[in-house]
Amino acid sequence: MSKKNTPVTLDPFQSWTHRWGRIGTLIALVYMISLPFIVLNYFDCMPSLGSVFNVATFGILAIYIPVGISEALSYTPLMGASSYLGFITGNIMNLKLPCAVNALKIAGKEANTPEGDVVASIGVAASSIMTVVILTIAALMVSVISPIFELPAVQTMSSYLLPALFGSMTLGLFASTSAGSKVVVGGLKGVIPVLVIVSLVCVAARVFGMGNIMLGMVGFLILAMLPVGIITSRILWKKGIIKVIDKEQA
Repeated sequence: MSKKNTPVTLDPFQSWTHRWGRIGTLIALVYMISLPFIVLNYFDCMPSLGSVFNVATFGILAIYIPVGISEALSYTPLMGASSYLGFITGNIMNLKLPCAVNALKIAGKEANTPEGDVVASIGVAASSIMTVVILTIAALMVSVISPIFELPAVQTMSSYLLPALFGSMTLGLFASTSAGSKVVVGGLKGVIPVLVIVSLVCVAARVFGMGNIMLGMVGFLILAMLPVGIITSRILWKKGIIKVIDKEQA
């Protein structure tokens, strides 16, 4: 006998979000794809197909296509219905995802539940609005703030912005062990096999002089490490090395 599929019933808010999220995504795709063609046609500078589709283009696509697939697979389970707004507005890893996860943590809600989707959507929407406001103010005041960025002290400080940003993100990711009503104990151990594999691959590429080839394979490496991280984490969870317990027991 074949098993009957249990129908999935979505909360009214989730149904509304998914419906308008798909519509908004399609509108954004049409807008983002058509606008460059409109500008190129207006200025009569449409490039030839040969200048667009070449070795350099495929090298870039080899990085960004796997990265895009891996982001969709890894971010969506955490962000839920707010993923639509997150992917439309961008800056997911360094802005939208931390806001959504932090909102869920503060509210004590589970991801991909009706309550969790509401909380995550509010967090992503608030960060998106704040980003637009800041960028608008910066654009209006560009003539005023441009000389500030030319100061030697500011230029020295700017070289530390990206390391500080990704360092704080990494520490926040490692320190975040709670997920709604559950707490993950020893979850960082699931990342160790991935770090070992990536380190060995990078060392081998360095030894055999394949650094440039390795740079073009970054996206595929990220995509390949996703199942490795999931499988090893599940094995460690089955063996009791990684535990998921109630927050009250932590």
